[in-house]
Amino acid sequence: MLRSRIFLVLAVIFLALAGTPTPVARADATTDIKDMPTGPYQLDPNHASITFKINHLGFSRYTGRFDKMEATLNFNSGAPEQSALNVTIYPNSINTNNAKLEEELRGDKFFDVIKFPRASFQSTKIERTGPTTGKVTGDFTFLGVTRPLTLDVTLIGAGKRPMDGKLVLGFSATGAFKRSDFGLQNLLPLVGDDVALEIEAEFDKAE
Repeated sequence: MLRSRIFLVLAVIFLALAGTPTPVARADATTDIKDMPTGPYQLDPNHASITFKINHLGFSRYTGRFDKMEATLNFNSGAPEQSALNVTIYPNSINTNNAKLEEELRGDKFFDVIKFPRASFQSTKIERTGPTTGKVTGDFTFLGVTRPLTLDVTLIGAGKRPMDGKLVLGFSATGAFKRSDFGLQNLLPLVGDDVALEIEAEFDKAE
C-alpha cells in the first residue's frame, strides 16, 4: 500500500514537471542604437531575404527572391550616416517556386549567370530621415551595368540575441529600379519594367 502511494506521488510530480513550460529568454531589442558598438557587422544569411516584385501581364505582381547573398556593414553608432554597406547577391540562387522559370531566368536571355555570377550594391551616401529611418544610396551593379540605387531603410531592432548573446542590428528596406536600365528588356512590356525590392536583414557583430 505504501509502495503504491509512493509511485502515485512520483507519477504526479513527473506529470507536473512535464507540463511545466520551459522558460524562454526574451530578446532585449531596442531602437536606440547609441549603445551598439561601432565596427564591422556581418549579414546573418539565415535571417535575411531579398524579394522582388514585377508586374506580370497586367494581372498580378509576380514575386521571387534570391536565396544566397553576403553583406558587411561597417557601422558607426555615433554617426550612422558615416557607416558603409557592401552587398553581394548571387542571381543563380533565384527562387520563384517554379523550377522551369528559374532555369529560364538563369539563362542568357535574362540573368546570364555564367557571364554575370554576381550582382552587388556598395553604399555611397547614407542620410538619416528620422530616429529609426534613413536613405542609403549606392552603386548597384547588375548584368555588368552600374547605376545609382536608393533604399529606404528602417531600423527594426538592435541588441543582444538571447540564444547566444551576439550583438545584432536588424533592418527592413525597400527600393525600386527599371530593369531596362540594366539592359534587361526581354518580354517588355508584357512583363513590367519596374522592379520593386523588399529587403530584410539581420547583421551580427563580427568577432
